[in-house]
Amino acid sequence: MARSKKRTLSPLPEETGDTKAFWDQQARTHGASDLATAPDHYYRELEIECILRAVKALAPTTILDVGCGNGFTTEMLAKAFPDAEIVAVDYSEAMIDEAVAGHSCNNILYLVGDVIALSRHKALLGRKFDAVLSTRCLINLANWAEQKLGILEMRKMLSPDGRLVLVENIKDGLDNLNDLRVKYGLPPIKTRWHNFYIPQDELTKFLTEINHLMQTEYVENIGNMYYIASRVIYAKLCEMEGVQPDYNHRINKIASKLPTLGEYYACSPNFMFVLKNVEGQPWPSDRKLAS
Repeated sequence: MARSKKRTLSPLPEETGDTKAFWDQQARTHGASDLATAPDHYYRELEIECILRAVKALAPTTILDVGCGNGFTTEMLAKAFPDAEIVAVDYSEAMIDEAVAGHSCNNILYLVGDVIALSRHKALLGRKFDAVLSTRCLINLANWAEQKLGILEMRKMLSPDGRLVLVENIKDGLDNLNDLRVKYGLPPIKTRWHNFYIPQDELTKFLTEINHLMQTEYVENIGNMYYIASRVIYAKLCEMEGVQPDYNHRINKIASKLPTLGEYYACSPNFMFVLKNVEGQPWPSDRKLAS
């Protein structure tokens, strides 16, 4: 009887491969909480600190936040830059509903939209922004071809001297972390079903190919030491004690204050790239660059 009843339930997003349904579900479950888009509270604090530091250096008057989720980071941006005009976009209507419901800043406009069709969004036609931000948005696309299109679409939204701030998960950073975990007898961390981590060699090659359009100004492996401390040292301690790791453990709180060690042996999957728009360059066809 229990089995028959279970069959009448709606399939889970992971059973259907419906990424949008997953994020709609996350929005309904977590509301305005930072847990809606990532389970690790201390890492989110660290990530947002890095984002605010990078955007502050740009002193933008207009900001486009692509893949804003429930607006948790967007609200932080709005408070840090109260005089800036901020537009935030996400393709999950449920996430945008939560962002609007929890809206506390008057300088944000929330819109439902898709990263691979930004330049065709009716509310964004003709708009240009000093800073365009993507925080783990591209990893929710199906493959690298779509991710390249997403990067090109975000570039289209930049002002002539604007910057694209990509905060995205890179496959090689996770591979390095897993190499350490395996050395300590820990199982590798698997990529979640709805994520496609960006291959670093492909990204490096692509950014070189479009160097006449955007130039890489800064790269940071966010939370390098944090991941070593929380996902290797703390994880091994939990295994030895026979307990499950807790994202909110005080060790993670301490680890979130550790400095980044650089990008040469990245043990965090999360990278931040600051890319400068090259003023006055003609825009080539998407097909030529993203094929």
